[in-house]
Amino acid sequence: MSENMQTDEEKLKEVIRRRNRVKAFKRIIVIAVVILLLIPNIVSVYSFTRIKSLSQTVDNLAIQLENLKNVEEETVADTTVAAVELEGAEIGVIDRNDTLTDEERFPGKKLVYLTFDDGPSKYTDEVLDILDEFGVKATFFVVKMDDSEDAYRRIVNEGHTLGIHSYTHVYSTIYADKTSFATDVKDMQDFLYDITGQKASFYRFPGGSSNQVSKVDKNELFDVLSEDGLVYYDWNVTSQDATGKGISASRIVENVIAGVEKNDESVVLMHDASGKSSTVEALPIILERLTERDDVVILPITEGTKPVCHVVKK
Repeated sequence: MSENMQTDEEKLKEVIRRRNRVKAFKRIIVIAVVILLLIPNIVSVYSFTRIKSLSQTVDNLAIQLENLKNVEEETVADTTVAAVELEGAEIGVIDRNDTLTDEERFPGKKLVYLTFDDGPSKYTDEVLDILDEFGVKATFFVVKMDDSEDAYRRIVNEGHTLGIHSYTHVYSTIYADKTSFATDVKDMQDFLYDITGQKASFYRFPGGSSNQVSKVDKNELFDVLSEDGLVYYDWNVTSQDATGKGISASRIVENVIAGVEKNDESVVLMHDASGKSSTVEALPIILERLTERDDVVILPITEGTKPVCHVVKK
């Protein structure tokens, strides 16, 4: 009897050991399955983090590229403005079919035209919101940006002036020859018309009419614009926000205000582009300081605005 009981006890222990081994094996299997299920999620999270990091890097590189692209334009701007201060920017005289000029509409006032190049950008809506807050209209010399149809339309619908800056904004392409220039102008004019239903009437040369990039006779370029019914505008005040050196908002404000003090008619060069957060930050301060003055009127460029030109047709 005793031996049988011992045998049964040993058998029971063996069964228990087997069950424990099975349970342990099952736990190992469960853990392995959980790990296998987690691995894709871990990989996905890691991949997402890496992709997000790479995307941020690409965005930063895009901003740096934009800044580098504008360095050339601002270098030309600085040189030109220095020359303008010495020689005086020429005021174009064109037949406006008896349209009243802004000078005639606002006698004795300082006329200020805020102009924004290179947009639309991620800041365009914010810029438009600020302008709306102060009840001010401005001028946007735009380039071709995909998926920005709403921005072009909003500029027009809110009473601002939409002008042409460039279809490609690639200097070497635009100024390769007269045909290339004409193509760039026409492509942008058609592009804006298809979106807004309005034909652009105003133009700003990339780098200004005084740019040193173009190898084409400037008179030929002026003829192209005239044939397309376009009047070009340069500037006689620069915010210097395109230097790519991280200019502060306070410096932009002082540049604009100081420039306005020197002129009865001020066409102000600013930029609506990626990386121009300082310009957006400066804008409400500029508007506050200008709108509180009784002797200043802020206007968009229209048929009644006399062109400020660095170079005029010979």
